[in-house]
Amino acid sequence: MRFLILLLAACLFAQPASAQFKIEVLHRRPLAEAARDGNIEALKAQLAANVSPNQQDLEFRPAIVCAAMYGQIEAVRLLIGAKANVDGRDKGSRTALMWAAERGHTAIVKALIDAKADKDADERGSRMTALMLAAREGQLPVVELLVNAGADLAVTDVTGRTALALAETSNKRQVVEFLRRNNAPR
Repeated sequence: MRFLILLLAACLFAQPASAQFKIEVLHRRPLAEAARDGNIEALKAQLAANVSPNQQDLEFRPAIVCAAMYGQIEAVRLLIGAKANVDGRDKGSRTALMWAAERGHTAIVKALIDAKADKDADERGSRMTALMLAAREGQLPVVELLVNAGADLAVTDVTGRTALALAETSNKRQVVEFLRRNNAPR
């Protein structure tokens, strides 16, 4: 096995620089990188070249998840327009909506809701939803958006806590008050 690895490395380094560059490009994910960085021109170029809007980065995050994580609203809108899967999941099973909700990216949450993202999708393992993540972090505008869009207030995580219970535990008073006014169960 060791011999095979050494032989492969020797072959790789024996290639001219242009071949090595081509190999490196095969490992990059330019569309996902452009989405993460908010590089709209590069993103448009990749989409125009028929690169899938669902391309994942090297950490197995769909482009729309990358854009949502880093607050890149224009990239999210462009990917939605290109028919990216708005409910695509990263390797931790989080969706773009979950990341945007937790980080307080209100405009992205709204765009994803408008694009019919699953408001009640849960993270495998913890069973946390976008509403729960936003409530725990005290992201009141996001909590308001999700509740007004019909997110389920009664869903519980793996430990049996609702969004209200998470907000109470995290001492997020404004979120707690809003959820109580909306008859959220504890």
